[in-house]
Amino acid sequence: MNILENIEAIIFDLGGVIINIDFSLTLRALEQYTDRKLGEGEYLTKNPIFYEFETGKLSEKEFFENLTHIYKLQANQEQLVKAWNALLLDIPESRTDLISKLSNKYQTFILSNTNPTHLFEVENILRQQTKANSLKEIVQKPYYSFEMQKAKPETAIYEQVIEENNLVPQKTLFVDDSLANIEGARKLGLQTLHINPKQNSILDFLR
Repeated sequence: MNILENIEAIIFDLGGVIINIDFSLTLRALEQYTDRKLGEGEYLTKNPIFYEFETGKLSEKEFFENLTHIYKLQANQEQLVKAWNALLLDIPESRTDLISKLSNKYQTFILSNTNPTHLFEVENILRQQTKANSLKEIVQKPYYSFEMQKAKPETAIYEQVIEENNLVPQKTLFVDDSLANIEGARKLGLQTLHINPKQNSILDFLR
């Protein structure tokens, strides 16, 4: 069965779908500046400051000040930004080419839980590794949690994208590497595609 049959719009996640990521690299990078063991990514990101940063309630400066205080980090702003961005890997041009091609036939969007520090670096990587100068060039519109002040898997974030673009949920495909985010999308009737970055990519399903 063609996964794009009866589909009119596609919403892509960013991390793990467009750009390869490895959160453990940020954990290891931050551990250079503290005596604490930061454990797994889930443990670190359960702290409320991460949600507040990704929903625009904390500025970049406030986030790094909080991070420094909570985890007793001995690092300057430049070192912290580099460590925070360590999780961001590469953007295969084959993926951006595919999304650009799909954009000729479907309405396409990005919906990402992210923050301004990561987004700035993602755009740098995009310019270095692909023909695109910005994510705005490869989709109709990108949506970022820190600008929307809401985050996946809250239903409100999907509702905003649906309403602003007059999308029909049953004819809209949502692509994400998080099962929690997939479940959030299903609550609103969106069609879904779960990507497991260790096993597959959008190229395996949408080409």
